[in-house]
Amino acid sequence: MAEPKVLQLVTSFLRFKGDYSFNYEFMSRLVKKGVGIDVVVPHNRENSLGFEEVDGIRIHRFQYFFPKQWQRIAYHGGVAFNLANSLVAKIQFPFFMLSFFLKALGNSRGKNIIHAQWIPSGLVGIILKKLTGKPVVLWVHRMVFGNFIQTALTKFVLRNCDFVMFNSSYTLEKAKAVVKLKDFGIVSPSIDEKKFKVMTRVGLRKKIGVENNKKIIFSIGRFVEKKGFVYLIEAMHYVKSDGAVCVIAGHGPLEKELKQMVKGKGLSDKIIFIGEVQNADVPLWMNEADIVVIPSIVDSRGETETLGIVALEATACGKPVIVSKVGGLIDVVKDGFNGFLVKPKNPKEIAKKLNILLKDEILRKRMSKNARDYTEKNFSWYSAVEKGFEIYQKILRLQKS
Repeated sequence: MAEPKVLQLVTSFLRFKGDYSFNYEFMSRLVKKGVGIDVVVPHNRENSLGFEEVDGIRIHRFQYFFPKQWQRIAYHGGVAFNLANSLVAKIQFPFFMLSFFLKALGNSRGKNIIHAQWIPSGLVGIILKKLTGKPVVLWVHRMVFGNFIQTALTKFVLRNCDFVMFNSSYTLEKAKAVVKLKDFGIVSPSIDEKKFKVMTRVGLRKKIGVENNKKIIFSIGRFVEKKGFVYLIEAMHYVKSDGAVCVIAGHGPLEKELKQMVKGKGLSDKIIFIGEVQNADVPLWMNEADIVVIPSIVDSRGETETLGIVALEATACGKPVIVSKVGGLIDVVKDGFNGFLVKPKNPKEIAKKLNILLKDEILRKRMSKNARDYTEKNFSWYSAVEKGFEIYQKILRLQKS
């Protein structure tokens, strides 16, 4: 059988040396298995090269607006966010799609599989399929059904793909509810297992004035409605232990409101905001923590966690986690095994589980071990790459038969 030669269509990728991209983590490992990969991706408006090769991956970047500093669709919040919040991005979108298609068409020669990420890339992939006959794989990380046009395009792309990879059971079920899929499976992206691991604490608690004998309840994320931080703050009202402090990292539009809530409820001695944490320091804070809480909800727009990368980062660091029973978080946390699932918007239940874990050291240690083991088995890049490679081989076999 011929080796897979894949044209990857993505809306974000490595922008500079040292940048992180889960797409890169996935593709670089596929290259080591003998897969040939060319990537077509929009130009970053700063200093990305038009073409470069990184670890065997050939990267082709397209410019969709002039001057490039005015490009507003990709990066800096992501395509969906930028289109929703920028009139300039909306104006540029037709140019973006045309440039994407032309760049993809020009680099499709010699490829036997098109692999798209997200729906806009998938639309480009399906048009290429109609012109060239090449099969299309789509990796879906979020299902959004908005206005009529957006919903119709999403259904069109999903229906015409040869295989759809979903990041969680949540996104899979949302898709199956509205469209009949040709072939599909769950392939969850992982996190950097070399970065997120069990490590010795480096004393970060001293920098924020937390004594060594106190337990740290840690949470991190953007301060927006769907992250549910208001329910974690409320839960700290009911936490019995005086030897526990809640450390919340992040920033966002609700920051002022959350800080006022803490002050108004007299919880300033129990809750500490540490601001935005650099990516390199996230695993250090995870390891400083004793328990990690992700109190996410389904927000007023119907948005929620489609997988729960923070939960994966925490379990990879061997931390018991308490998460809301929403979205893809149920794939990451098995209740009573590596953490607890709680009803969303239920601060008393969060507090109940916190009190159990704070009191029971043996349970914490058992869940910590289970957390790391479960993550290594089910959410390693090795597992994701093996599944991806098998899907490529399956498609090539079908094409040959």
